Amino acid sequence: MEKTAVQRLARILRGMVAVVFTLNLFCLPLVPGAVAFWHDHESVWEWVSHESGDGLFWVAVIFVGALYGIFLEPSLLTAWSLFFWLCGGCTAMILWQAKKVLDTILEGNPFQIKNARALSRAAVCCWVISGMALARLFWWLGHDHSAAPLFTYNTLFILGFLMAGLLFQVMSALFRQAAELKEDQDLTI
Repeated sequence: MEKTAVQRLARILRGMVAVVFTLNLFCLPLVPGAVAFWHDHESVWEWVSHESGDGLFWVAVIFVGALYGIFLEPSLLTAWSLFFWLCGGCTAMILWQAKKVLDTILEGNPFQIKNARALSRAAVCCWVISGMALARLFWWLGHDHSAAPLFTYNTLFILGFLMAGLLFQVMSALFRQAAELKEDQDLTI
């Protein structure tokens, strides 16, 4: 059976989703080290440049040490790490739900209730990211006592993920209705 244009596109998208999902899972353990590096990058690079040996090895040691240190000494770095872990975890969940929907498209049977559920879960993940970004914005506004945080990418994340969640919810309702109509049609024939 020859694949349709939609199925060929779904295969390409599924490959892209798989790559991004894998990179997302690879990056999640690196979050504490990235947060520690972002917080005090000058002293980290100074220490790495004075150590002998492979620089990449020492960067890995710093990332692992930051992960260990975040759990031993709770601080603002722990809060930032948890924020990025939660957002990264939600992003991984969105990508996994997209993979599930693309799999049903590749099967040639996309109008299923399980796709409606997958899109609904993706919507919830989008709203969690939006809520976390909103909490981060409020914290940032209180911490800086200025309106400057309103003009950052964080504010765009609030609106962007809120709208993405609404779009996923609408798509979920459409897939649910199409699945019900398909089921009714299958029963009448």
